[in-house]
Amino acid sequence: MDRTWNRTLGQISDKWRRFATSDDSLVKVFRNGAWLFSAKGFGAFAGLFYLAAVTRTLGPAGFGKFILIVSTVQILAATIKLQTWQTVVHFGAPALAAHDRGGFSRMVLGDLVVEAVGSAISFALLFAFAEPIALRMGWEADLAHELVVYGAIVFLSMRSTSTGVLRACDRFRDAAMGDAAIPLTRFVGAMVMLAIGPDVMGFLIVWGLSELVSSLVQAWLVWRARLVGRPGPARRQAGYWTFLFTTNASYLLTVLRERGAVLVVGLFVGETAAGLFRLADQLASSVNRLTEIFSRPLFTEMSRLYGAGEQQRSRDLFFRSLRISAITGGAMMLAMLLLGKPIIWLMSGDEFLPAYPFLLYLGASTIIGLASLGLEPLLQAAGRPFAAFLARLAGLAAIGVGLALWIIPYGVIGASWAMFAGALATLVAHLWVSFRLMRRRD
Repeated sequence: MDRTWNRTLGQISDKWRRFATSDDSLVKVFRNGAWLFSAKGFGAFAGLFYLAAVTRTLGPAGFGKFILIVSTVQILAATIKLQTWQTVVHFGAPALAAHDRGGFSRMVLGDLVVEAVGSAISFALLFAFAEPIALRMGWEADLAHELVVYGAIVFLSMRSTSTGVLRACDRFRDAAMGDAAIPLTRFVGAMVMLAIGPDVMGFLIVWGLSELVSSLVQAWLVWRARLVGRPGPARRQAGYWTFLFTTNASYLLTVLRERGAVLVVGLFVGETAAGLFRLADQLASSVNRLTEIFSRPLFTEMSRLYGAGEQQRSRDLFFRSLRISAITGGAMMLAMLLLGKPIIWLMSGDEFLPAYPFLLYLGASTIIGLASLGLEPLLQAAGRPFAAFLARLAGLAAIGVGLALWIIPYGVIGASWAMFAGALATLVAHLWVSFRLMRRRD
């Protein structure tokens, strides 16, 4: 018996050692994804708690008001406050592979300046237009001040460049620690708010501080590991600005897809409807975290393979990831059908049960996005960010048409149909441009 047990333990140990040291591209993606999954797993658990705290204490109308403020700031941040992590990975991974640490550090410094300038401009615009935005949304004057306070904290939280440094250097464990700081801060902050008395402003400060704490943690991890050293001589990065603005345009389309629909629902249907819609979208987005877990290390690995000229290995990695994502999506949809309503009731109570039909459509939309797990990383790693942008633009156009046709006569369910149509359009466009790229490579 002891001999059998020891042999079993030995086999498990051997498999783990092979997994930990394998150079197989997909294994490396899963290995790096495992660190992100640890952070996202904790975030999912903590998220259920703090989302329950917000929805149960503020109610549908208060939660709708809270989420409309958060969405407004995030859309502005996505428009002006540039995301730099993809440029750090795309241009930094080849520099690190060539042992050009000085060139990598110079590029990181430039990205940090770009991110800081974008943050300053974003805050200036928010400060100038907070009152007109509040007036248009029908909010009280106090909410305009709350909008500015929350936006100031968010725009101070510059963590995109440090995230790119950690990923380019294969420090996914450290990146996971930075990601975990967000749900941990919100978890602790929600408990404090429950103790001292919940209100919209308090939760906004907690949400903003979570971003700031995460940025400080990631900056400390980069400094501790000495990942950025003395900058080398300035060198022209061919296609840098095109890549930066195109990837940010794609990111903006993603944020507009996630947050723009909430604003439209709030404007045309009301704050309560916006609260129900956002709760359903938040639960559906928990599935989308799976795509983030693997798409980010997938993009890093594909950038490394393309930088080394190994297109065939990149192609194989793409098709293997596509099969895995299709299987995972089917399992997730089944879980949502069976567990969606009980989860809404346990988290938020009877007031939020009307969100269940919205959850099914939004969950299906998210799972369609999971089916295209490797498509956008493939295009970006291959230096085709504009193709990825056009695919997302097609999806956003479908959402816009759907909202124009269905939001007035059908309300929130019409907005859910629009999101589903947009997900289908994005998937079709991504598949079309990805397979064209494959044929051209062949």
